[in-house]
Amino acid sequence: MAIDRKFLGFALPPFKVTATPERIARFADAIGERNPLYRAGIAPPTFLKVLEGEDNSSRRILDALGVPLPRVLHAEQQFDYLAPVRVGDELKVERRVADLYDKKGGEMDFIVIETNFTGPSGMLVARSRQIVLVRNAPRSH
Repeated sequence: MAIDRKFLGFALPPFKVTATPERIARFADAIGERNPLYRAGIAPPTFLKVLEGEDNSSRRILDALGVPLPRVLHAEQQFDYLAPVRVGDELKVERRVADLYDKKGGEMDFIVIETNFTGPSGMLVARSRQIVLVRNAPRSH
């Protein structure tokens, strides 16, 4: 199954999410983070992954592209941090399909999803890039 290039640039409507102290503390506990900075108002960097999936947006993107979930593998994740996320920040989250490509003669499709996190002041605080691998059936020759 080749993913149709018409989906390049596909975007979900933006959504807003708040970095609450409870959510930050729960995340820090879950990853074993003991740095007191993350108990005093700053979110751990990878906390943004939790916010990114807040409205089930990864699943909704895959559904829109017609990708069957059993064939999906999370291949890579990258974050660029421009400013810290603080307790109480309401972030606007915008996600779009930034690239589509295949490898091994179409046996693997790759979906690159970019996410922008905009802070309360309207300033971009972080950007993430997620690569999703879709395993396809081998093509017969």
